Amino acid sequence: MQQVKFGIRFTLNNYAYAELDNFIECADNLDDDVRQRYVEFLNALTSKQVKPSTLVDVDVLETFGSDLDNRAQIDYLEGHYDDEPDIVAGGKMFYGRYLKLKQVHPTLAFSNLSQYA
Repeated sequence: MQQVKFGIRFTLNNYAYAELDNFIECADNLDDDVRQRYVEFLNALTSKQVKPSTLVDVDVLETFGSDLDNRAQIDYLEGHYDDEPDIVAGGKMFYGRYLKLKQVHPTLAFSNLSQYA
């Protein structure tokens, strides 16, 4: 399995904890092969064990980036929660992390792999 460094800092706040828990709950939509590794990665991330230098499986990182993008689209870019500034701020944070992942890993396939698609 090919791995790359995570490559970014990921800040955890109430929004991030809640959404990462949601990513875990929705992981049932993933293939068995990816699901277990993705949930392990998310658990490590919420436990603050993932650093920019942490090696991550490419398919897991692609799924994570795609989920960040999907959540940012809903909570920030599409305006569904304009009357809830905490959600908009969280979506904006996720969008920033997604863009940073794309910058650090320009060859990875993000967005089209969202577990919500």
